[in-house]
Amino acid sequence: MTRRPVSIANAIRLKRSHHPGCFLIVEGRDDRLFFEQFVNRSDCSVQVVDGKSNVVEVIDILDADNFPGAVGVIDADLDHVEGCSWQSRNIIVLETYDLEALLIKSRALERVLVERGSSEKITGRTKPPREELIDAAVPIGCLRLHSRRSKLTLKFDGMRYAKFVDRDSLQTDVRKLVREVKNRSQRSDLAYDDTVQEILSIRSTVNDPWLVCCGTDMVEILSIGLRRALGTNNAGAVSPDELRRCLRLAYQWQELTDSQLGRDLREWAKRNRGFRVLKETHEP
Repeated sequence: MTRRPVSIANAIRLKRSHHPGCFLIVEGRDDRLFFEQFVNRSDCSVQVVDGKSNVVEVIDILDADNFPGAVGVIDADLDHVEGCSWQSRNIIVLETYDLEALLIKSRALERVLVERGSSEKITGRTKPPREELIDAAVPIGCLRLHSRRSKLTLKFDGMRYAKFVDRDSLQTDVRKLVREVKNRSQRSDLAYDDTVQEILSIRSTVNDPWLVCCGTDMVEILSIGLRRALGTNNAGAVSPDELRRCLRLAYQWQELTDSQLGRDLREWAKRNRGFRVLKETHEP
């Protein structure tokens, strides 16, 4: 059962008696596993609160109580594209759509490809794998954005990516994408041609694909690619969950410190003297 934000905030207050450091509040388990590689637990306790809205609400509650040393990190989703911002200075928004996108944008992708990909297949393609993943994910991100702007409440969870991503070219067939999302959303009223045109129209306005490309989509597409176009793995060896784990482990300390996320966390620590989120060095 998911706990309510008030209960979570109360639990964090109680933990202050035995944890003098900061509390890093994150959306889910994968976020916790990622951050725990780069923090000292005596300095920073990572708290999972199950979802973006809960992170925001918990921080709002703690802010109202002037509780010191709590910071939340949330996925941007489409907030950067839509010009959304958060009032609390204790909320840090990722510079990419989500954590998976941050990992794929980094050199972690190349390290995973060395382990799980085929160098012969990869070098024989016309584009680097990262560009292929972006190109395939942009139409999906544009459909997500269209759904958000038009309040369509389309359902993307559980999409069968193999229904619309070609396993050889790794290109997304936009009409097949619309069909899959339409069926999953049980939206018989959704017009194919109009929806495809909306996707193409939004695509022409995208300046930074990292703000539109959902990392979850790119990991799923990478999983398809590593079975044939980019490698010769069986489905279990390159399942999306396994790839998320590999990407997390392949992400290095220096990449975090150089990222906007790392700079934002250090800036937060400067404003909140006595609290530290990240290790000062890449210590074990």
